[in-house]
Amino acid sequence: MSKVLLVGCGHMGSALLNAWIDLKSFSFAVVDPFNFKELKKHYYNKKVQIFDKKLTQKQIKKFDIIIFAIKPQVAKKVISEYKDFEFKKNSLIASIVAGKKISFFDKNIKNAFQIVRVMPNMPALISQGISCFVPNKHFSTTNKKKINDLFLKVGKTIWLRDEIQIDKATAISGSGPGYVFTLIDAFEKASQKIGFSKKISRELVLATLLGSARLMQTTNKEPSDLANSIAVKGGTTEAGIKVLKKNNPNKIIYDTFLAAYKRASKLGKE
Repeated sequence: MSKVLLVGCGHMGSALLNAWIDLKSFSFAVVDPFNFKELKKHYYNKKVQIFDKKLTQKQIKKFDIIIFAIKPQVAKKVISEYKDFEFKKNSLIASIVAGKKISFFDKNIKNAFQIVRVMPNMPALISQGISCFVPNKHFSTTNKKKINDLFLKVGKTIWLRDEIQIDKATAISGSGPGYVFTLIDAFEKASQKIGFSKKISRELVLATLLGSARLMQTTNKEPSDLANSIAVKGGTTEAGIKVLKKNNPNKIIYDTFLAAYKRASKLGKE
């Protein structure tokens, strides 16, 4: 059985832990001084150890996987507490800290050897996420399978070529749900402005978006081809798409991704 330590258990950390908790081949512990009381209460009798302070050398050496699930703004302070620890042989350190590079962990944790950056996203809450990985050169095949199996529990996994790619993935899949929810909000508000109630707007919008995504996934057709198949000349869809294209949605989405990517890159330098 592989022992996993989760350092930090906020929104993403708890989403992952809730999905993993029943896995037979892993056991879990959490260190989080900020949410200690709430976590202790929530995971009572669920075989999860909850710590409210830095672990000792003896405790740390029991873990096979150490996952840092903290905000980038506090990363240096938190990770400095692990600077001089010796870890279990063949243990791995995984980071879901946005923007923080592998070199950051090399620099701030003296005995870190096998390190992997992971970027999951919030649909992991319902096991419909996608997680992107970039390992360092020391990462073993055994540990790759181990961490991949963990994150398969919360959705799809994809291994990327380098850290530039993971910063770009952070801007797309990591932040993407936020953009989608913003668009859904705009869909709903426009529906209400036309004259539907909030309840009916929600039903219309969610069914349309979910059904469209599933149709594209099932048919494997290009989105532009599917759009064109609906946009009959002189029809309602064509009229709406003309307004959309007039406002250049391609540029809006590109600028959105670019802003998030630049922010992820900047976080890596702070």
